[in-house]
Amino acid sequence: MTNKFAKDSYWMKSGIYTLLQRVSELIFGFGSFWMIIRILTKEDFGVWVLLLSVLALSEVARLGFVQNAQIKYASGSDEETQSKILKASFFLNFAVTLITVIILAALANLLSELWSAPKLQYLIYMYCIGALIFMPYLQFLVLMQVKLNFRGIFFANFVRLSLFFSAVLFHFITGTSVSLYQLLLYQIIGTTISTLTGYIQVRKVFVLSRKLDFEWVKKLFHFGKYVFGTNLNSMLYGNVDQIMIGALLGTPSVATYNAASRINNFVEVPLSSISTIVFPKTAERIKTDGVAAVRYLYERSVGLMLAFIIPMTIFCLLFPKFIITIIAGHQYSDSIPILQIIILLSILRPYNRQSGVFLDAMGKPRINFITVVISLIINVISNFIFIHFFGLIGAAYGSLIAMVFAITITHIILIKDLSIKPWHSFIYAVRFYKEGFQQGLEILKKRSK
Repeated sequence: MTNKFAKDSYWMKSGIYTLLQRVSELIFGFGSFWMIIRILTKEDFGVWVLLLSVLALSEVARLGFVQNAQIKYASGSDEETQSKILKASFFLNFAVTLITVIILAALANLLSELWSAPKLQYLIYMYCIGALIFMPYLQFLVLMQVKLNFRGIFFANFVRLSLFFSAVLFHFITGTSVSLYQLLLYQIIGTTISTLTGYIQVRKVFVLSRKLDFEWVKKLFHFGKYVFGTNLNSMLYGNVDQIMIGALLGTPSVATYNAASRINNFVEVPLSSISTIVFPKTAERIKTDGVAAVRYLYERSVGLMLAFIIPMTIFCLLFPKFIITIIAGHQYSDSIPILQIIILLSILRPYNRQSGVFLDAMGKPRINFITVVISLIINVISNFIFIHFFGLIGAAYGSLIAMVFAITITHIILIKDLSIKPWHSFIYAVRFYKEGFQQGLEILKKRSK
């Protein structure tokens, strides 16, 4: 049982490509950030951070109605059913994208005034054009996930990220200035080319039924509305600190806080990699073996996440100044105390992430949605109070309190339904270290002979 993951070809193949994808996201994403934070002023970088937060909130709507619903119902279904689901999903994708673009265009001026960032308004208008390109790109990625084509997902994302990175690298090496409008244009161009790459990967399986089955549209919509609400609230939950800092303290403070929170990019690699693999497998196991069969999957996946995160957390707590200097430079030394609070949050993030994933896979998106809404409200209130009394570091305190509450609620539900034991995940984490150490010794022994 201890070597189950290593022996299972699904976990090996999908795990390698998914990990490669997350590593490429980390390298290109962090590399782009590392250069941009040194090219832009604190004020412009703060505007860029707020823009990305707004874009992430808009994209989460499509993810909610397209990704989880399609994966849940299409996984394990016959080809005819999959073609009906795909067409219904594509229809929802188009409708949600159109609505999102209209809402963003209407709110652009209001948001720019809220954050005292005039450039933001025109950047949002520019993104509205790019959102139409992102629509088929997302559809192709979800279809590849349904087909367990993690190789294709890796290549499509690699193209998008590497093109943007290369454009920023050119400005950094040549010492030429780059505007916020140019940065967004580079992202749109990268997404356009990667959409073509994604189509090449799915062209043989991208089969739409002749008629639009409105029963499937309704089914996907009713499942997706809770997932969308949950994802939207989760995204707000993760960005509310920066949103409120921008409104209360200004864009330079957003830049300072974001420099510290960038450590989450490193934490996100194991979290996203494991979650991406676990969700479709969990949906499949529930169909074949029942809800009780996924308890081991939950405890093991969280344990694997902790095994990656714990060493990183310890290192950041011991050497925070070194980390900030490497990430953002000496001019962001005021981010050091914020980093020390944020890194403590990373220990809790595997529990927070997987509890939502498993509630969705168990067919309980409504419960997940309600929990996230309540947590979001607590996060907004706690951030407002702590920012008011403690300044910038108060945002980190507020986020910590909100996450503790969210994990407590979701795990009461999971303990009741799955009989999970949260502390078992730490046991699995230790076992991963032990197994890794033993395998390392075996390799050394073989080489020494």
